[in-house]
Amino acid sequence: MSSRRTLAGVPDGGAALVLAVDAGAKARARLESMGIIPGIEVDVLNNGSGPLIVSVGEGRIMVERGVAARVLVA
Repeated sequence: MSSRRTLAGVPDGGAALVLAVDAGAKARARLESMGIIPGIEVDVLNNGSGPLIVSVGEGRIMVERGVAARVLVA
């Protein structure tokens, strides 16, 4: 059983510290352009069906569920 926690597993209202992005260069670059980089804290506003809605700094963004599963968090 893996103890790997990802952004996709953070519930509504939860906060997480981004540790790493385990994705290809294109997905990693897209996340970086939206402010999701190691060391940043994100707040999950909605983790229902479909994409996640997260708050990064003063902005809100949508992150596809498959991509969120590649963002390692603490």
